[in-house]
Amino acid sequence: MTSYYEIGPLPPYDPDTPVGAEAKLESYRDDLDKACEQLRQARDAEVDAKDARDAAKRRAQFDPLCPKVGVFDGVRTTVAYQTAWIEDQIVDEEREYQLKKLARQAASEHLKKLGKQGSFQQSLTNSVRDAYRGTGRYGT
Repeated sequence: MTSYYEIGPLPPYDPDTPVGAEAKLESYRDDLDKACEQLRQARDAEVDAKDARDAAKRRAQFDPLCPKVGVFDGVRTTVAYQTAWIEDQIVDEEREYQLKKLARQAASEHLKKLGKQGSFQQSLTNSVRDAYRGTGRYGT
């Protein structure tokens, strides 16, 4: 009697079997690794955007057109006016920083969500494994 394995399509994914549950758990592990990398990239992008915004702010502060604080020829320029002028000069950099900050927060939330889902899947995998234990069908 010779046994052989016929190559064919894989059986459909069934999360109610130990093999299927383990496969789903491995899928979450891969997704977590990817989410960690995405979070790292989002953090780096946020730091770069913050540095760019801060550099633009310093350039605006030292710009010869930046209003000087004080009274000149009877016209008083306040710190608030100077600050508003500087903020107006760096609006694009500020927007980019805010967008990168939101992207980092979204990546962090995604990682937390995957972690919770993976933990839930781990519980399901343990339950499936326990249900199959002693049935003689484990691993099929």
